Amino acid sequence: MEWVRGRAAVVVAVVLGLLTVMTACTRTDSGGRAAISQTAVPARVPSGTGLPGSAVDVGFAADGSGFALLAECGKTRCVQRVAVLEKGARAWRLGTSPLPDVTGDLGITAGLVVLGPGRALITEGKWPPPERTWFTGDAGNSWREATNEPTGTTTAVPEGGILVENCSRPDEEGNGCARSRLAAVLPDTGEYRVLADQPPLKGDVTLAGRIGARLYTSGLDPLSGNPTLAVSEDRGKSWRTSVMPAAPKGWSMSVVTDGSVLYAAHHGQLLDEDDVKNGLLAIDRSTDGGHTWEQVWKHREGVEPRSILGAPIAAADGSLTVHGEDGVWRSTDDGRSFTRSGGRGPQGWVSTTPLGYLWGDSFGAGRYRISADGVHWTTFDLGDGT
Repeated sequence: MEWVRGRAAVVVAVVLGLLTVMTACTRTDSGGRAAISQTAVPARVPSGTGLPGSAVDVGFAADGSGFALLAECGKTRCVQRVAVLEKGARAWRLGTSPLPDVTGDLGITAGLVVLGPGRALITEGKWPPPERTWFTGDAGNSWREATNEPTGTTTAVPEGGILVENCSRPDEEGNGCARSRLAAVLPDTGEYRVLADQPPLKGDVTLAGRIGARLYTSGLDPLSGNPTLAVSEDRGKSWRTSVMPAAPKGWSMSVVTDGSVLYAAHHGQLLDEDDVKNGLLAIDRSTDGGHTWEQVWKHREGVEPRSILGAPIAAADGSLTVHGEDGVWRSTDDGRSFTRSGGRGPQGWVSTTPLGYLWGDSFGAGRYRISADGVHWTTFDLGDGT
């Protein structure tokens, strides 16, 4: 099973993921463009530079509370810790950790799924599936071992629950998924159930985002075989597919919004770019809530952005920003062209949380930025770097 979670770079490992998208606080101007909201104030997250170790993963609930995984590594051993931020707190605190120490060259394989205020699931082990999971419902004061295989079905994602991917058939190499299905993590127990009504897609069905009440998943159209999206507006009880332009088959999509316009970034392997690991295949744009799409950008050899680290940022000022392996690229013409913004080399990754966009540095330094609208950001640091 593949758990969708935040991506963080640390000294011992890099964890990729989280495509859970929340709506930025925006309003629409007279031209239909989402304008900057006066209420889109970024969350005030305190730094935790006194926490031992380096941040591995971090996640937040809608009320501003959160969890972080840290690893304090010496020459032969890494101690794994859990930090907790409670609602309105001015400081992070260390909670109990169910994770064992890591020795040798095994690396850190733990991941974090925040299920709401005081509730989280920790996973351990390489996918597929995780070897063990633990659930807390009391803000990290105690943990109990949960399941790592689905038990039963559910007709919808419960309030406070989230969707995850469950690999039903690994690929021939054994390190990917040829066929997957969706499951819902229960917010009160950390258990998960297979979604009764699956999206009408073929192949590896992956999460593409959540915007308001809408859930987006990506896969292959059963008729054309082209990459496409399926959307649910009733917590996964029913699904409709979108009409999307033909694009190369990739790994997944990321759907984000500036409040009025949707963007879908296609992630995958660039066949003509051997030096790119996290390829950006195409970008589609929708002005009607995802019913129809226009392809505004498509990969061309040597033309940046060639790669994408995490999700794009659709900001309330109308810009679209992509963090790639060789810098940051910004578009002011609806994603049709991009110019460099900042230095060269990896400039961080972007994920999304119930508080908005979350940026993290590329080198495990524990520096983060968070924004509700993609325009206004606040910075916080986690871990003492040991």
